[in-house]
Amino acid sequence: MSDLKDIGDACVACRRDTSSGSGLFVNRIPADDGECIGYMCPECQCVDCERCGTPTFEYYSVDAVDACFVCEDCLLPGEE
Repeated sequence: MSDLKDIGDACVACRRDTSSGSGLFVNRIPADDGECIGYMCPECQCVDCERCGTPTFEYYSVDAVDACFVCEDCLLPGEE
């Protein structure tokens, strides 16, 4: 039995509603924060591109050692 509190359709990071019709349903993922279980909305899944600083949902890890995350616009030739 889990000790995590189920917060239903709420985002575990920002607590916004991710249910169908909320505008955050598409691309939500099941998640927990160690205390609560629910979902993570697409916006809270974003990372900042390490080259331009823009928050991006679709990112690439271009350095296996340093885990450099970059957006598609900042990919250099050969990094895909």
